[in-house]
Formats: sequence, structure tokens, C-alpha cells
Amino acid sequence: MKKALYWVLSLTITLVFAVFQRVTGPTYPLKNKVFPDGTAAVSFRLPRSCTIGGKDCLIKIDSPEKIKGYVSWRRYPAGDSWTKTEMLYRDGLLSAGLPDQPPAGKLEYRVFIKREKGDLELYAKPVVARFKGVVPAAILIPHVLFMFLFMLFSVRIFITVFTMDTVIKHAVVLNILFLILGGFVLGPLTQFYAFGAYWTGWPFGHDLTDNKTLVMLAFWLAALYAIFRAGNPKPWLLAAFSVTALVYLVPHSLFGSELDYSQNQVTNGRK
Repeated sequence: MKKALYWVLSLTITLVFAVFQRVTGPTYPLKNKVFPDGTAAVSFRLPRSCTIGGKDCLIKIDSPEKIKGYVSWRRYPAGDSWTKTEMLYRDGLLSAGLPDQPPAGKLEYRVFIKREKGDLELYAKPVVARFKGVVPAAILIPHVLFMFLFMLFSVRIFITVFTMDTVIKHAVVLNILFLILGGFVLGPLTQFYAFGAYWTGWPFGHDLTDNKTLVMLAFWLAALYAIFRAGNPKPWLLAAFSVTALVYLVPHSLFGSELDYSQNQVTNGRK
């Protein structure tokens, strides 16, 4: 019974980490409501991650009354002039789509609602949307699954350090296997399909997601070594979990791949 409760607790903590990382990341869409004229509210969705050839880069403003608006956009960070695109209103929805960009290309854009007393900008500063290629489900789904299992087992191992209710050696070996498959096999494949590059972390670049994965592997390998060689592996296990928890508290895709329009190549280091 206790083991089942520990697994439920581990799953709950893992889900909290996963949701936090997702909603705080720079690719999560911006959603809010505004009151254009102090009367009826309109809600909007501003995408910050777009699939090339997909429908997820549609700027949407829900309004019960017919309104007009437009989007000003330009490539980022190319320093282009702003291009204006009028939005269309139909069946309670004012919308406009952003034009596709190459993998890792970005657009910054501003959204305005037209009013007699002056146009209202929906967000205080330009929004940046990054474009990605289509990742096959056969790669993306197991990548996400293995990384989720890695965090789940990390939490479970952390609990086991204090309860000693299961064999840690087997759990750590399995956990490292999850990390290698999810972060070093399927992770680079996912990044290649999405942005055209397998690995942009150390020693080839500064991609934060890749480097976080590398740091976690180093600490878990050290913990595995301590289990077989050290008299007291608990500090190493706690250190490995602490590093993993800190990594999962960092928003996903922060300082990720970015297309340098001037050289037409993928770099990284921006949000």
C-alpha cells in the first residue's frame, strides 16, 4: 500500500513540474482579455510557437461584436520594416495568420484593435513566435514519454532515499536509460525535424535545453558510480535529484534554436 502511495505522490509531483515548465516557457501562447471601449470584453490568443504549414499560428480575438484589427509583423531579429496585415472578422472571431518561416525562423508581431479614439494594442510589447518543422509522432511521442518517465523515476528515487522501500540500483540504471533514450537519442531527432540541427549544446553551442540534459546525465552517472563505489551514495542521489528538479524548474525552450536570417543558418542563445 505504501509503495502505491509513493508512486501516486511521485506522479503528482512530476505532473506539477511538467505543467510548470510548459506554461512558463517562451513558446506558450499568450492569452488574456481586454475591454476595447470599456464595455464588452474580447479575449485573445497570441501564438509564440508555430508549425510550418500548420494552423497553430493563427492570431485569434474572440468578440461578440464586430470589430476591426490588424497585425504588424517582421522577421526577428533581422531588423526589417514592419508589414501590416488586416484581420478578418467572421462568426465572432477576428483573426489573421502569420506567414510561414524556415525552421527556427522567428517573427515578432504586434496586434491592434481599431477604435475611433485610437488603436488599442493588445500586448504591451512585440510578441515573438518561433517556427518549427513537423516532428513525426513516432519520434515526438516516445521522446516526451521517456523524458516524463525520467522525471517520474527521479522523484521516486528521491523518495526512496528516505524510505528505502525499493532497490535503488535498478531504479537508477533504468532512469539513466530513460534519459539517454529521451534526451540523447530521440531528443536530437526531434530537434532535427523541428529546427534542422541535431545538437546545439556544448561543445557546439549554447542551447540551454541540450546543456541541461547533459548536466543531468553527468550527475546521474556520478550517482550511479557512487552506488557501486561509495560507502554512502545518498548525497550523490540527492544531488542528482536536486539538479534534475532545478532543470525542470527552468522554462522549456528557453534560449533555444534561432535562425540567423543574415547567414541563413541555425544558431541559439535567444529566447
